[in-house]
Amino acid sequence: MNSLLLLVCLLPATALAGGWNRNCITKPVGFGYKTTGGQGGKTVTPKNTNELKSYLGSNQKLIIVLDRTYDFTNSEGWATSTGCYFQKCGSGFQESLAHAGTCNGKSSTQVKYAKGPGTTEIVIGSNKSIIGKNGKGVIKGKGLRIKNAQNVIIRDISITDINPQVIWAGDALAFDNAQNVWVQGVTFARIGRQHLVSYQNQNKGITVSSCLFDGTSKNSALCDGAHYWVWLFWGTHDEITLINNHVLNTAGRTPHAGGWGKAQPYIHLIGNYMDQNPHTGIEPKTGSYILAEGNIFKKFSNVVDPEAKGGHLALVNDATQAAICKKYFGQNCKVNSLQNSKSKTWFDESVLSAFSKLDKNAINGARAASCLI
Repeated sequence: MNSLLLLVCLLPATALAGGWNRNCITKPVGFGYKTTGGQGGKTVTPKNTNELKSYLGSNQKLIIVLDRTYDFTNSEGWATSTGCYFQKCGSGFQESLAHAGTCNGKSSTQVKYAKGPGTTEIVIGSNKSIIGKNGKGVIKGKGLRIKNAQNVIIRDISITDINPQVIWAGDALAFDNAQNVWVQGVTFARIGRQHLVSYQNQNKGITVSSCLFDGTSKNSALCDGAHYWVWLFWGTHDEITLINNHVLNTAGRTPHAGGWGKAQPYIHLIGNYMDQNPHTGIEPKTGSYILAEGNIFKKFSNVVDPEAKGGHLALVNDATQAAICKKYFGQNCKVNSLQNSKSKTWFDESVLSAFSKLDKNAINGARAASCLI
């Protein structure tokens, strides 16, 4: 077992990350606070990967209990396609499939990857609760996609080992026209592409809380063991709360939001433990509105990507900025804590104005539940 995952299983939550308490969120808060999942539905425990896929994609209201490792790594065989070395900078580099211009101008090579995770995620239907049991619920080698669905809870499971050596060969969790989702206490580790991604449809009422996003990997885009492709949000109108998560050993996209003509994601980044990043963190791109408050940034070379442009970010780094929030929310924002981290000043008040037109119960409720600072 990965040593960090072993620590997660064995140590009390308060002993992790210098005070990060994984258990302080006990109900959905933030934009996903209305989510009830499969409550009232039948409880089932899939015996194998085929049963798991069937239950997840069904039209039934279900509580799906995961009590083992469901390993999809070899489920659909392996493939070899022309791709490239994304940045061959030593040992532990990532290769890439030739997709969306990633390989333009780069040396080509033959890339081997597991087809199961690389081609399709498991689609989750509406009214589902997916819950791990006794720390044993693991989906290995394949991601999940909440597509054209609503009212989904994913709790206390792990999603791991999705072609970590290959970019474009699998995301861990995708939101694709999703509404009312609560992702709680999930561990993400060794993912080749995004840990979280929202596609270009609208994704509203999403809360991701108390999750471990472990970027530690033998394969990384910049050859330093820190994963770059973490969170990508670019829906036409996303409303996503990220609260009380531990984000460890990453190199970028925490988050990347916006970046195309119709993108308009609203991202509330609150009370997260952002732990070690040697490159860049928040990437506000065109169309994005990001409110970042009450987070700890520890050993971040750049809390904000110095090359990011076009987006809107309110990074609350002092008491004066925090007090401006009262005009919009009836209460102050929380101040971020920078620990051995470099941050440019980026406090765009238009973010507060934009957020004030959204559900204030969601925004203020997340602030009340934030327990890190």
